[in-house]
Amino acid sequence: MIRDLDATLEQLLTTRASAGSELASADISFEIPDETWRNSLSALTVNCYLYDIHENLDLRNYEPLIQRSNSGSAAVHRQQPRRINCAYCITAWSTASGDPVFEEHRVLSQILRVLLRNPTVPPGVLQGSLVNQIPPYPTVAASPDGIKNNPEFWGALDQQLKPSLSYILTIAMMMDDEPDELTPVVEEVRVIERAMEEFESE
Repeated sequence: MIRDLDATLEQLLTTRASAGSELASADISFEIPDETWRNSLSALTVNCYLYDIHENLDLRNYEPLIQRSNSGSAAVHRQQPRRINCAYCITAWSTASGDPVFEEHRVLSQILRVLLRNPTVPPGVLQGSLVNQIPPYPTVAASPDGIKNNPEFWGALDQQLKPSLSYILTIAMMMDDEPDELTPVVEEVRVIERAMEEFESE
């Protein structure tokens, strides 16, 4: 599921970027941006490092989930999915010989524009197991709840402080297995009440 989330984020950034922009042609990476990774870059790259995964307790729902078939003739009771926050630290890395910082800042602006224009993940960019999940997929772009200690984080990667976006994407994780069969829905027919109504009208 997490790999499908990575692929979904990559699809969102590349397909919703403005045509001809640096973001539209940039490479996308999900590796930790350490020195080894940085030295391997050969082109403009957007790094989306997944640094935190935790349950969103505010969205927990204990009511049973009723899923019906397309015809509505069958249904199943399932547990509500748990909503999981996945937080990415998004940075831009330029290999340009002149003004690399300016290129990185332009790309960050383009990324921010894409994320803010899509407060929920569009269904058309969902990948793999996320396609059949229960929407919505809320997001928070430029979240203030980012990496708590930026200097320590970048220091551990032998990198000076770098501008970044904290992007939180909430997905749904089902707690039970997909049922093999749905239970037929029985429509109750109130024969007795109907008979009494007919009797009283006579």
